[in-house]
Amino acid sequence: MSDVGAIDSTLAQLANLLGTGAPPTPAPPATPTPPPPWPPWTGDASDRAGEASSKLDAERTRMHSAQVSATGIINDASRITLAARGRMAQVRAGWESDKAALWPIVNTPKGRAAVLTAGHRRIGEAGGVIRDTMTEMSGAAERLQAVGLDLPLTPGPALPESPQEDQRRQNQIEAFKQVFGREPTSPADWATAAALDPHTYNPNYAGVAPQISVVRIRPEPGQGVVRVSQWIAQRDVTSFPPWKRDFGNDRGPSMYFDPEDTKVTTYIDYENGLVVMRQNPSIELNSEGGPGTVKVGTPNGSVTQLPDGSVRVKYDAGNPFAPGFATDPKGILADHQVTVNGDLVFTPGPDGVQVNGTRTNYPSMEVYQDLPNGTTRTVLVDPAFSGSSLGPALNLPRHHDVGLGGSVFAPFDTGGWNPKYDVRAPLPATPFGPVTSPPSVPPLPTGGVVHF
Repeated sequence: MSDVGAIDSTLAQLANLLGTGAPPTPAPPATPTPPPPWPPWTGDASDRAGEASSKLDAERTRMHSAQVSATGIINDASRITLAARGRMAQVRAGWESDKAALWPIVNTPKGRAAVLTAGHRRIGEAGGVIRDTMTEMSGAAERLQAVGLDLPLTPGPALPESPQEDQRRQNQIEAFKQVFGREPTSPADWATAAALDPHTYNPNYAGVAPQISVVRIRPEPGQGVVRVSQWIAQRDVTSFPPWKRDFGNDRGPSMYFDPEDTKVTTYIDYENGLVVMRQNPSIELNSEGGPGTVKVGTPNGSVTQLPDGSVRVKYDAGNPFAPGFATDPKGILADHQVTVNGDLVFTPGPDGVQVNGTRTNYPSMEVYQDLPNGTTRTVLVDPAFSGSSLGPALNLPRHHDVGLGGSVFAPFDTGGWNPKYDVRAPLPATPFGPVTSPPSVPPLPTGGVVHF
């Protein structure tokens, strides 16, 4: 696929995330009729019946109010959708104008570079539309959930979990206990337990386990859990040599993604003080286009933490089917090896975590923050540069800035001190290690000379 075709495909896929049908616009419910006059009836039975009637009328009023609120929220969501489609249409129209202006020189080196620059800019704009829409939709969902919490509901019978769900839950409990010595109880605990689970449940994985590494960090209570997914939107893609096809994740952004439905998953559990790096198995297509050989690679990386709680995560995860030279940082490809890699800084603050740094142009990345109050906020949705099946081969060797880019590395690169030469030095990075013996970032200094 040409550069123009790949950009066309990516923009079309992002636009498809907003749907095409008319969103619902329900009318507000009619005001309920008042209860009939109370009959001429006296006595204890009448009093009890009157109390029951008054309670029912109050509940009916509450339900009507909830329905009015829900109707308004649903209509707000419809307006959000239509506004997002309009913004996306403007982005795509801008890309069409770019193509028309650059078409006479598109087959020249200068023209191709201009097309790629314009396309990257338009993909970034489209990604911004998706990110903003998800944030607005998340807010609407929270408001709708709050309406539901006010309804007078009677709990129904608990449905039994399937054997696999029951086993998966037990596996998560055991994985969490192995690291923390106790069972999970809070939402943050359970989120991290899912990432630590050393099993896979998708039958296409054929029972091959993920590779999971961890680093303990200093907790930052109140920041919850930051979940990062790097995933491939297509069903299958052409890999970097030996030019075979691998399965993708066949999905769009998902606020509540399954940690095994990604290529690389990173969790930063600020409540419990743990960073989890998880690489899921890769699946080759067989000759009939179905799931074939399954292998898993081992991710590499390190973690550094500042006194303000900012966490720097360097990561490198290679395709286990790729030849060694393609993933060797000291090999012939040097700094452009064909791996999912990056250098990201997660900075907590009163308004939530921010993410900045640099990463490969492929695959797509999504970042969410689960807060202790039960809400989830979208931190970042960064689509892959290419939506074509050649994305891994053409884009993994290249990188782009996320947010403020490499400027956020300075406190990490100069936060230490070399006493021998009396100069600033990088803060020590802690490599990821096994869950059976998690390494830890250094503790904060308790005294001594402060260097400015």
